[in-house]
Amino acid sequence: MTDYEQFIFDLKGFIVIDSVLSQEETDAVRDHLAALAQDPESLPERHRAPMAGPAEFLIDHPRVLGILHKLIAPQTDRLRLESIFVSSRGDGDTNDPWRPHGGGTNLDPSLSYRFHNGRINAGMTRVVWELNEVVEGKGGTCLVPGSHKANLTSAQSKSWPDEADDPDSGVWETYGCPPGSLVVFSEGVRHTGAAWTHPGNRRAAILMAYNHSSVRFHEPKPCMNSDVIGGLSPERQEFFKDVWVLGNARKK
Repeated sequence: MTDYEQFIFDLKGFIVIDSVLSQEETDAVRDHLAALAQDPESLPERHRAPMAGPAEFLIDHPRVLGILHKLIAPQTDRLRLESIFVSSRGDGDTNDPWRPHGGGTNLDPSLSYRFHNGRINAGMTRVVWELNEVVEGKGGTCLVPGSHKANLTSAQSKSWPDEADDPDSGVWETYGCPPGSLVVFSEGVRHTGAAWTHPGNRRAAILMAYNHSSVRFHEPKPCMNSDVIGGLSPERQEFFKDVWVLGNARKK
């Protein structure tokens, strides 16, 4: 993570990095998600998850690890991958994904954002792999820049102003990016999905939530079962370890 990327992340609470994956890598992951959605029985049981099989390499992609080392912990064994889901939306879908959440100062270890002793401590960090083109204003994730450090509201008190949650309030920002791009944001940023309005091009994104190994925010997802995790490489299985620090440190 460059100094400038850290500056932008600290300022806004998120960054967008274009074209991290090659076209071949992007196609392989996209095809895997299509098979998983349309014919999961065609896949071995150990591959029936968004981050398994041809997509397994996303778990510890070097670009992601470099960012997480700056935001959560410098040691890989202090990182956990605790939530994974796929966002698949098309033009005309009736389900309204506009459900803003997060934002404001927060002491919850998974939602807090602090800067201390020269480094960022971002709590839970969301990593989004955008596998299809995202046209700005046509359905990417929307975020309120700087809301991870807002002082006059907090997620605990649920005091976020209704006026600010209006999509046309002027406080929301989104992005455009080519296939294979990476979006990273602090869970402490106010954020939401948005209606997808790009005809002929569905959204295809994998959203992963990384956290410090000492805490957990989400319940385990059904896709992250023993068959799937057991089918990963030993190094990647470590990202799904139970919640503790001391026992892991003693193994080193």
